[in-house]
Amino acid sequence: MEQHVYSRVNSYQVLQRDFSTNKALVKQANGHVRALEVGGPYDIDDASNVLVGDVWVMAGQSNMRGNAFYKDPWTDPPTTFPEHFDKMVHMFQSNETWSVAREPTHRLDQSVRQIDHELPDPSVSTKNYYQYRGISPGMAFAKAYRKQVQVPVGLIASTHGGTTMDQWNPALLETTEDPYNRTLYGAMLGRIDKVENQITGILWYQGESDADDLTLSAKHGANLKSLIQNTRSKLKNDQMAFAYVQIARSVNMKSNDEGWNTVREQQRLLINDGWDTKRVGAVSSIDCEMDDRIHLSAHGLSVVGERLAVVAANSLNNKAGMSTPTFSSVTFESKSLTDTTSRAAIQSTLLIKFEYINKWKLYDDGVYGFSLHASDGTLLPVIYNSKIQEDGKSVRLFLTDDARKLDTKDVFLYYGYGMDPICNMETTDGMGLLAFGPVPVALDY
Repeated sequence: MEQHVYSRVNSYQVLQRDFSTNKALVKQANGHVRALEVGGPYDIDDASNVLVGDVWVMAGQSNMRGNAFYKDPWTDPPTTFPEHFDKMVHMFQSNETWSVAREPTHRLDQSVRQIDHELPDPSVSTKNYYQYRGISPGMAFAKAYRKQVQVPVGLIASTHGGTTMDQWNPALLETTEDPYNRTLYGAMLGRIDKVENQITGILWYQGESDADDLTLSAKHGANLKSLIQNTRSKLKNDQMAFAYVQIARSVNMKSNDEGWNTVREQQRLLINDGWDTKRVGAVSSIDCEMDDRIHLSAHGLSVVGERLAVVAANSLNNKAGMSTPTFSSVTFESKSLTDTTSRAAIQSTLLIKFEYINKWKLYDDGVYGFSLHASDGTLLPVIYNSKIQEDGKSVRLFLTDDARKLDTKDVFLYYGYGMDPICNMETTDGMGLLAFGPVPVALDY
């Protein structure tokens, strides 16, 4: 394929490198084509501080937009979270100009797209919102990605809080007047068009709004896959990388465990169905710290950003889907501690194995997040202990004798059940276990 030649360049822009040449080509005002190596900064005609590296789009809803507090008021004095500033990371801002990247990465109140002012978002409607909230995973991502890939990074801001997959539907391009101004998907494509459709991939964090609705949650996975496929087609880039976040938790008096389970499981299975695990990968957020009922804290978003960087870097080597530990198998095992057949001498367990795992981090207070449920969601309280095994890669759940009384055709294993589970499975290199379930379990007593 012939390498793209940029026809226009703006100050502080990050040009997408061509992966075969590790250069960007720019047609200058005098008509000559100039080849720029990865790095910079460069001056090109009237544009200054231009970099060459990898460009990533930030899209989805409010956890990607950034909703974390800048300060922790409960320390004395209040703690201000450190900013992941790097002069080799630039941002295509909400006002669609390039600058050195800083928090907040999004300013929807300054957006030039009408859709950002038509759809509700507190960062638009609440005065001075960005003075106290706005940290996103973007800056932590860029810092970690640069450490692994060692190229400048460009980020394109294109998220909107409280949005569903239906509102991101590519089909709205055909049914909406002025769609590149009045649809979320069109606005994202419009921003990408301003960089001549030259990007490495998309960082995606969305699904909480779908999880709150059973109808939307049921079609979330199909809609997400369709969005990826449509975007690749629109950009004429079937290798476009896509790194996304499996949704975290929601602390809410209104119970909708089914919807949250459904969205998380569909997000997990998207990379487990044999479809493009080379350039598409997911990260977990269910173990991350939160700032309110549904938004991650600055620390939590920093963890997510670093995990996304692992997937993004691995996508360059066609290993995106192998970045994050995920469920592999569960086996019922029991052993007698003596030669007798007394039940009192028998330990019954479930051994869980995982894929893409180096070793689990060990915690003094144990393992949290695994549970057994009936098909109707009823908790089956028969797990009295959970232990990481000697290999450091598997987990064993110890069952009470009451497990014998269960209908073995109606027992399902979960990690991260429902809206607000407490989970802590993380590898020694910082990757969290993807929530999973329902997985049928055979209790072969």
